[in-house]
Amino acid sequence: MKNPYIYILTLVLALIQTGCNDEWEEELYTQMVSFKAPIGSEGVSEVYLRYNKTGEVTYKLPIILSGSRENDKDRYVKVAVDSDTLATFNQEKYQYRKDLYFKQLPEQFFELPKESCLIPKGAHTENYPIKFKFDNLDLVERYVLPLSIQEDPSYVTNKRKGWRKALLYVKPFNNYSGNYSATSMNVYADGQTKNPLVSSVRTSWVVDEKAVFFYAGVLEEKSEDRSRYKIIMEFMEPSEDVNGIKSGTLHVYAADKSINFEMLGQPTYQLREIADATKKYLVKQYCTVNLKYKYDDITTMPGVPVRYRAEGSMTMERSRNTLIPDEDQAIQW
Repeated sequence: MKNPYIYILTLVLALIQTGCNDEWEEELYTQMVSFKAPIGSEGVSEVYLRYNKTGEVTYKLPIILSGSRENDKDRYVKVAVDSDTLATFNQEKYQYRKDLYFKQLPEQFFELPKESCLIPKGAHTENYPIKFKFDNLDLVERYVLPLSIQEDPSYVTNKRKGWRKALLYVKPFNNYSGNYSATSMNVYADGQTKNPLVSSVRTSWVVDEKAVFFYAGVLEEKSEDRSRYKIIMEFMEPSEDVNGIKSGTLHVYAADKSINFEMLGQPTYQLREIADATKKYLVKQYCTVNLKYKYDDITTMPGVPVRYRAEGSMTMERSRNTLIPDEDQAIQW
């Protein structure tokens, strides 16, 4: 050997490459099952489902078998509700703020058709159908369906956080639900015209196919007393002009009569769609509501109601990718 250093270097590189290959093979060929349920900013997986007339809709939760080798047999992956995981999640995230806890979706609002999901031989992905039932579901509470893949000798579960378990935060939507910009909605102490209170965003939640609710004034969206200030908007049948803009009236009322809600004048709404100036496959949908109402704050100072007046407009913008056929995925949430 002319140069012993070249020999030593070649040997070291060969040993390193062998070690890397072994590690890579182990990573590639370990076949594990897991959910495909991406975690959002709140630590749960947000599931958007369009509300329909029957109140029932099916969500297909993907279950994945990892690894690059061919799946050589049928695998029956067991799925079950996992209440303990949700309880632990709430405790770790919110501790003593129980008013912020996610609630487990009651049994009458969902149905798991099977105890297991078959990933057939040769396949690596299969959808597990879950039927949701939204009739009379009050979204004042934040509902989560906690699921887990059960252990079984016939497969290996992925132990990485967020893979073997899924916390499905169910969010039904319709044409009018979502986040409204509320910077043009001024809230005054009744009788005043200066120094308004303003909230940057008001979120509206589904009541049914043609109705949503939001919280009065500038009430904190996660306030412990939020249910007292629930304002429902029903969207009446609109008319359409030559430019395709739809306009109509609203039926607005409070769920709780104790806040002495009073509608001033006729509330209205407008729907319009505009193609994105640069991305032609994107369509921007706008819903604008015009409101003027009064209500009592009955919780800030118990026994001493404070009268407020809110007036102005709120606008919700929603972008939809026309190239994606599944609506819940086409909308850029």
